Amino acid sequence: MSTAEAPVFILGFPRSGTTLLGQILAVNPEVALLEERSLLDEAIAEFVDTPDGMIRLAGMSAQDLEPFRADFEARAAGFATGNGRRIVDQTALNAVNLPLIGRLFPEAPVVFAIRDPRDVVFSCFRRQFAPSRFTLEFRTLESTARFYDGTMRLTDLCRARMSLKLHEIRHEDVVADFDAQIGRLCAFTGIAWSDAMRDFHRGAEDRTVATRSAAQIRRGLSSDGVGAWKRYRDELAPVLPILEPWIARFGYEAG
Repeated sequence: MSTAEAPVFILGFPRSGTTLLGQILAVNPEVALLEERSLLDEAIAEFVDTPDGMIRLAGMSAQDLEPFRADFEARAAGFATGNGRRIVDQTALNAVNLPLIGRLFPEAPVVFAIRDPRDVVFSCFRRQFAPSRFTLEFRTLESTARFYDGTMRLTDLCRARMSLKLHEIRHEDVVADFDAQIGRLCAFTGIAWSDAMRDFHRGAEDRTVATRSAAQIRRGLSSDGVGAWKRYRDELAPVLPILEPWIARFGYEAG
């Protein structure tokens, strides 16, 4: 499977801008979007939910892994939104499944969405999510911050040890310079630029957006959420030591 044929994975952390990127690409006629779908369940059960799963995964050949790729593709065919042939899987917390994605789809472009960690953590804490083994971590600011830290540590480890085709894109940069940032995203994924992507919010009006960002997406591009954490500076103060390494790592100003 070539890079141009492989699915595109948009991931990062909830509230980091993954939904925005997915909806921008979804209006492109080349794209079939998969939004927050459990497409890796068989592989997760085999390699994540078993004690020796990661060891077995590391030793398996491409031929051994083919049934798990086929299962992903079959699930994708049943859930994709749009008539395009290029599958885009937009599932923020697939970041924790990056070891699986890197082994199953080594040619797949991985788009890593970044937003100021303080905005991300506070937004996850203040919003209501459907209960899951991951979203239960959002019950307190501290547990949210520690989950964010653990997820970022895992993705950094994967990037250091795996040959991933990965592109970082900052939410704030998309808001500030849409054409340049989405142009680079298209070049990375091999998806052709479409002027319709500038009006992604109009396309979203006709689709069911599956995440907590639905209302914001339909209002279009906005800088309202950039730096929103500053209004809650005192409340965030206890967890800032957990987040400070990532604030610096992703190029955000301290304070």
